[in-house]
Amino acid sequence: MMNMSVAALVARIERNIMNLLEAMKERHAVRNFTDEPMTAEQIGVLSGIIDELNATHGLSIQLIHDADDAFGGCPTHYGRFAGVHNLIALIGPDDADAPDDLDEMIGYAGELLALHAVAFGLDTSWVVLHEATEHEGLWTLEKGQRMPAAIALGHGARPGRAHRSKPAEELGPVADAIGTYAGAPVWFHNGIEAVALAPSALGKQPVRFTLLEDGCTVKAEALDGVQSRICLGIAKLHFELGAGTEHFTWA
Repeated sequence: MMNMSVAALVARIERNIMNLLEAMKERHAVRNFTDEPMTAEQIGVLSGIIDELNATHGLSIQLIHDADDAFGGCPTHYGRFAGVHNLIALIGPDDADAPDDLDEMIGYAGELLALHAVAFGLDTSWVVLHEATEHEGLWTLEKGQRMPAAIALGHGARPGRAHRSKPAEELGPVADAIGTYAGAPVWFHNGIEAVALAPSALGKQPVRFTLLEDGCTVKAEALDGVQSRICLGIAKLHFELGAGTEHFTWA
């Protein structure tokens, strides 16, 4: 199991910036952006976090900004976008024996970046690009690397809308020894409420977080669905931030 603690990175949020939990509530997918550029502070903060994520997890995430078309001419897997001048290209090593590991890590690291972007006044949207190797030279894909997804970011032309979520009992079942979801500890409720705010492909939320018999171990699973392991990585970050990593361990 990957070690995905975020305590060190969360501590870097400056006091006068909304915290990541507030960013979860504020974040709604935006696909149409204005021409207003990112500020030097926004670029610097995101670049610093990218450097740390790359060094810690062996990734090759890259920030593209102020491009005419930050998609580099690549078509999107789903969703229509306009005015995308900035992009976080989520790139990492592609292990043919365990491709899902990269997807999950990209989901986790990418959502951490998306929440920081929101905390610093930007709008974002996850996007999957077709033909990511056939772009206009905006990012670098080395041999043995893959780009499972990206994050479009900038200043939204109009506000995003909140998405519908599965019932908490469906996202967070509990073991029979615990009883019912209502009887689960507060930290578990907080984690599941944060998962409910997590973006997912087509809004399907193909994830499940089960509280096991000991009352302090959580089993996180990807269900059948589009980009389900990316969705799981995103949701695991949300759960950790909502529940607090001091309260539980991953199965």
